Amino acid sequence: MEEILESEYSAAAAAGDAASFVLSRLPHPDTTASAAAAFVVDVAGAGGGRTTTLSFVALRRAALSLASGLRFGLGLRRGDAVLVLSPNSLLLPPIVLGVLAAGGVVVAADPGSTAEEVATVARSSGAVVVVAAPEVAEKVAGAGVPLLLTSRSMDPRALSAEELMDDGDPTALASPEASAAAARPRPSDVAFVFYSSATTKTAATMTHADLIAAVSGASLPEEGRVCLASLPICSVHGLPLLALALPAAGVTTVLLAASPSSDPTAAMEAAAAHGATDVVATPDVAAALAAPLTMLSSLRRVTVVPALATTEARQAFRRWLPWVELTEMSGSLEKMMASASEQVQVAPDAASAAVIAHIFASLRYINNVFIPSPKPMNTFYFCNTDYRKVPLLKKIQKTVLGDIISKSTANKILREHPEIISKL
Repeated sequence: MEEILESEYSAAAAAGDAASFVLSRLPHPDTTASAAAAFVVDVAGAGGGRTTTLSFVALRRAALSLASGLRFGLGLRRGDAVLVLSPNSLLLPPIVLGVLAAGGVVVAADPGSTAEEVATVARSSGAVVVVAAPEVAEKVAGAGVPLLLTSRSMDPRALSAEELMDDGDPTALASPEASAAAARPRPSDVAFVFYSSATTKTAATMTHADLIAAVSGASLPEEGRVCLASLPICSVHGLPLLALALPAAGVTTVLLAASPSSDPTAAMEAAAAHGATDVVATPDVAAALAAPLTMLSSLRRVTVVPALATTEARQAFRRWLPWVELTEMSGSLEKMMASASEQVQVAPDAASAAVIAHIFASLRYINNVFIPSPKPMNTFYFCNTDYRKVPLLKKIQKTVLGDIISKSTANKILREHPEIISKL
């Protein structure tokens, strides 16, 4: 079956499907490299064993399982928008990849947005579902859009992406009937939308072709790359770089559990503890790296978003880290709209320059982004008085009330779990 999946991904990647392109670049499940960590969450910000990891093979399986659950279980169709609200976590990369693999459009917004801003983004993007971390889920209440939690909830009635990852069928999308039933996205189809301002409805978009170009440009012929990321994944630069390009390049990405810019010293300690070769950082984290007696001999590349504020900060970086390739990128959509050529780049290598050029050249800035209007769907949070464990299949069936999913289709998704199906 893995050979069939690989062939399927390669063919789809050639046709311009961003998710399949990324999946085709991940280490093959039969290789030792697939067991390596694709993502690491540093709980304390300083290594020391206080970490949780997601391997490349687990990333592949989780993304495909989620995609099958979204498409066959919840009725997601090609071009449907999925709004994602979550701080950095191990669940975010497979959520992004899973939505794209299901044919959906990833719509990202700042998880710190207010409930009113979330509602505005949901309406503007035409989102059919919001995937939100439990700590920000209450902001979705007024959006009028079904909610899918990122992680499992203590409430057995709530459905989560984590459950779909654990209980879905990663081979379902490769079946002949599934391939015949759902057309894959075209290269020109929108794949990613980022809202910088909910009030002005200003958004940046990238197509599947744009994401493939960004992923291709970030691939460096170097083994053992480790990237410390203090940038939010749900951001205009974070999603193409952190969620897609780095795992496709075989890079181990270390995510800080704390707020991305809250503790620059912790980020510096984590970079040293994990032997980071790359850092994708906010300016304050980059400034912390450029300190006297910095013990970061393994560091080779630093990408700063947005650009360093002053010439003095840039000179200090060059003074203390002269061997490091520094790339600065604007974090303002308005500035990026003006000219991509205004970005400051200091001695980037060819591959780093390529990915940055691709990202800035491919960003499109529009107002009132057009994405197909949402289809009528029932909430993914249904009410009952039974607080016993609710089987996943029953959750899905009650969620859509039989309008989208048939029991035979759901059984196929969960065919590896007959003990659950037998309880229905």
